[in-house]
Amino acid sequence: NRMHAGFSWMGTGSYIPREKAQRLLEQGGNSNLAKDRLRVIDMYFSIWTNQYPYQLVNYLTPLDQKNGWSTEGVSDHWAIVFRNMLDAAGRLYSALMANPDVSEKDYFFREEEQPLIKDRHARSPCYNDKCLFKTSMDPFPDPKEVIFNNDLQNIDEQNQKFMALEYPTNEFINKYAYIHAVDNNHLTCWNSFKVPQANDSFGLQFVKATPLRKFTVTSSKPLTHLESKFSVLVSDQSGEEWTTCYHTTRFPFAYKMALEISCPSAPNLPRGLAHNVKILFNQAVEKSLEICSMDVGGMTL
Repeated sequence: NRMHAGFSWMGTGSYIPREKAQRLLEQGGNSNLAKDRLRVIDMYFSIWTNQYPYQLVNYLTPLDQKNGWSTEGVSDHWAIVFRNMLDAAGRLYSALMANPDVSEKDYFFREEEQPLIKDRHARSPCYNDKCLFKTSMDPFPDPKEVIFNNDLQNIDEQNQKFMALEYPTNEFINKYAYIHAVDNNHLTCWNSFKVPQANDSFGLQFVKATPLRKFTVTSSKPLTHLESKFSVLVSDQSGEEWTTCYHTTRFPFAYKMALEISCPSAPNLPRGLAHNVKILFNQAVEKSLEICSMDVGGMTL
């Protein structure tokens, strides 16, 4: 399958490589898009990369919408978004079907980038921009659970089927978003929604190697049921090879779990330092996980 595209709204802030921005201009110049579509070509961007975009949860700051495309008497903004998504996907699909290799007329990537979407665990930047919160736990159902029987006429109908699955409410998402685990506010919390299973994990990726001797997790719910059900692992910047650390666990309060950690030397990682750290569950636990703050490597998050 050479089509593996996803949609991301660039209007909420995006970091993109220069080469992909240049490629979008080439794609637009060779696509015969009408002028009204060229005005909103940013809606085509993520789909035309033919990659699944990374989406990190962060606080958004509203911007002045004066002279924005959405202020021109438009009543149904999502109808415009969906229309352009369908057009972008249709043009991409046609180009891939017509030619399995990159041609001078389409400029679409064929190979899926690494890591694959199932292996991407980065969820939110830490408030101080010195780390990323990472977890394998995703509150959303698998989109593949939506069965297509030639009965879906548009994206809105597909969304309705998707939302009918075991899906968190908007209120839940707003209250327990990933960012709340690392926003330096102990009054806000991230909740996993689903119950952690064996091999689920959460942790941090640091911008630079960080001394790691203590790891404290604070919740609004008791954490004592987690004792002896997880391991602590560290890795270098690549995150490919993980080393298990020795740790002891104590609970100053039922809602606070304090770990004392001792990590051996690891490939490309001096003893006591970590670029990545994660708590990996060895078995399923009884209820969803909630994290309000963490204190790791001398940083309070």
